Amino acid sequence: MTLKPFDLRIQHGITGGFAPPRPSAVYDLSLSTQSPNSILLSSQFREDGTPDLLPLAPKAVGISSDTESLVEELKGILKDLPTQNPPQADIYGKDIGIFWQSDDFQWMNSAPQGCGGFDDGTTVTADDKKKFERAVDIVDTLVKRGIAHEG
Repeated sequence: MTLKPFDLRIQHGITGGFAPPRPSAVYDLSLSTQSPNSILLSSQFREDGTPDLLPLAPKAVGISSDTESLVEELKGILKDLPTQNPPQADIYGKDIGIFWQSDDFQWMNSAPQGCGGFDDGTTVTADDKKKFERAVDIVDTLVKRGIAHEG
């Protein structure tokens, strides 16, 4: 199995409203055609009590067969999950946004400026919420591997 190029972002803290959200962490993972054997991880985090996200040095993380399986599972889960168009509310109730973009698929559950409480009637089932939790677990696993990797 060979992964195709993608861009993936997970943002902890998407709920805004009148004021934009104050994320506690943003992680960007990307696989490009220029570097098909590693995923680039860029991280930003905000310590409690501080106003701004602070960037960490980007890291290139090698791709194992397990990593490929997780990325493919994530993509399959996201293809199954409903979203709002445009995203207006935290329909999964986790205050976490996932953004996926590849040549053949795009998915997001949060607008770049965050989510308020606007309900457009999008229905999310308990099963959808479990799948979203699994998607978050997968992305967090990929991020943890990248942060633990010294490369």
